[in-house]
Amino acid sequence: MTTLYAMPGAGSVIAEIMFEELGIEANLLYPDEAERNSPAFRAISPYGRIPVLVTDQGQTIFESLAIVLMLLEYDQTGKLAPRQGSAEYAGFLSWMTYLATTLYPAVLRYHYPDRYGDETSVRIKALEEMNRVYDHIEAAHHDFVAGDNMTVADFYLYMLVDWDEEADVNLVSRRKINHIIDKVGAMPSVEAVMARQEQ
Repeated sequence: MTTLYAMPGAGSVIAEIMFEELGIEANLLYPDEAERNSPAFRAISPYGRIPVLVTDQGQTIFESLAIVLMLLEYDQTGKLAPRQGSAEYAGFLSWMTYLATTLYPAVLRYHYPDRYGDETSVRIKALEEMNRVYDHIEAAHHDFVAGDNMTVADFYLYMLVDWDEEADVNLVSRRKINHIIDKVGAMPSVEAVMARQEQ
């Protein structure tokens, strides 16, 4: 059985949502800090970070974006992303990667400014970058993050917005993003995963 090393409120949330959406049974493990710093865990996750996915065949995938793209191979009906090779898929990859490499790190810098330098200046810059990404999403000429249909990119955005401590202020005038968050938050898969995070 596929195994996911997870942690409540961490980047493993997106994988858990995808499992629910795709009907994939998975063994969820929640290693504590000591386990995450152990040589055995560092062998499958170089920085000791969550999430890590271990497939039935023993393949190990770390980093949430890599896990998302790998799990899309199980999406036979195309419910979470456009068909690979299509023009829509190219756009999806751009937006998905943009969220993972720009918004995700900005949110982390906001939460953990002491890791990066002076806490006040790091947080100010992180917040500016988060709002630039929100502006780009809001200004794009489609209904959802990566097109006119909901994709896993919208679930990914939902996860990141959930971590945004300033979301009430940042999103107050962003109608599209609020619409996306409302639609995603009402999905049974998301409701199930988010309820599990609070246990």
